[in-house]
Amino acid sequence: MSTDTGSSKRIVVVGAGIVGVTTALQLQANGNSVLLLDPAAPGMSTSFGNAGSISMGGVYPVSTPGNWKQVPKMLTDPVSPLRIRWDHVLRNPGYFLRFLKEGAPGRVEANSVAMAAIAQEAMIAHRKLVALCKAEDLVRPVGWLKVYSSQQSFDKTAHEREVMGRRGVNIEVLGTDELRQLEPGLSPRFTHAWHQPDNGFVTSPLKLTEAYYAKFKALGGAWRAEKVQRFVTGPGGVKTVNTNHDIHTCDAVVIATGARAGELSGLLGDRTMISAERGYHLNFEVDVEDTTDGEVPLRRPTVFGDWGFVLSPMQDGLRMTTGSEFAGPDAAPDFRRIYRMAKLVDEVLPGVRTKVNREWVGQRPSTPDSVPTLGRSPRHGNVWYNFGHGHLGLTMSAKSAEVLADLIGGRDPGVDMAPYSVDRF
Repeated sequence: MSTDTGSSKRIVVVGAGIVGVTTALQLQANGNSVLLLDPAAPGMSTSFGNAGSISMGGVYPVSTPGNWKQVPKMLTDPVSPLRIRWDHVLRNPGYFLRFLKEGAPGRVEANSVAMAAIAQEAMIAHRKLVALCKAEDLVRPVGWLKVYSSQQSFDKTAHEREVMGRRGVNIEVLGTDELRQLEPGLSPRFTHAWHQPDNGFVTSPLKLTEAYYAKFKALGGAWRAEKVQRFVTGPGGVKTVNTNHDIHTCDAVVIATGARAGELSGLLGDRTMISAERGYHLNFEVDVEDTTDGEVPLRRPTVFGDWGFVLSPMQDGLRMTTGSEFAGPDAAPDFRRIYRMAKLVDEVLPGVRTKVNREWVGQRPSTPDSVPTLGRSPRHGNVWYNFGHGHLGLTMSAKSAEVLADLIGGRDPGVDMAPYSVDRF
């Protein structure tokens, strides 16, 4: 944890997902007085439903060279990991044009470097918070596995592995025997795999967020279930944050509202590019007696690269998470695609019987370049942004919080902040 060398500030953090909660905890532990605002309880929105990985290898952006060529095929595949609702594209043409531009080789390299500066410090930053909150039982050092059923499907990841290699990510390419030792419950159809052993696995993302929030509260922080309606500004920036229930005076404001951050930044006159890249999950009850030797069918989060879904052995069951659906944050959910994928569980984990006991959809806050928006508002000296982490909110949350706390406290975060600027687009 950093130590704030300046005077204590009254800070309002808007957004109580994993990014907002880690930010609030870091600022409170630095000696500030912090109020957390969100209509939903801490961790109950998008942060609730992720695959649980703290991904040290989260350095490969979504937009990459030639990916636009794959879109037509992916959109016609009923179990494709990508879905685009065209009404959303028509309402946001600038975002998607910029997304395609960010797939140029030079931009991919620059975006990867920016992502790595946050992601590769992720486990270090989380370990500090986990130790502070005594939540070690929630994070397991089991890595992140990706499996494939053919050389052809494995070879499609060559560019991803090359970019990761240039960032120094630790990757283990596994043979068939090594894969069986790592995950004996997998179908023998999977013949190729690679493993990122340095990744952590959070067995309950909600419980981790709640543990961070509990420590924040114990240090004197507070959360209120309120929705921000407007900001009152004056010389130096925001003077009050006005909600549907109260008016809060402040010395600084942090916007950490994920996919809805564009709404609040717009109230402040800052133009941002953020889209709801929605993800779905199904949670399964598992009949463990039907698995080999009575073992739990998986030991770690596993990506099934042929179809683009993840299975994670959470505390409350086996969780399936899917790829991306670009749609507005208020669009009605469509679970048809993930239920088609659910039929594949019996194939990838032979002998396992499952029953769905929860379905969920969340709004990943994605930028065109996959780089989070992190830093000071160009218009208001006391407004700070921390959003746009895409698939990597859990991963990047603790390090992003460290960086922002350093900036607000007047310290050098040791990171080149230019790639994360709110006005970079």
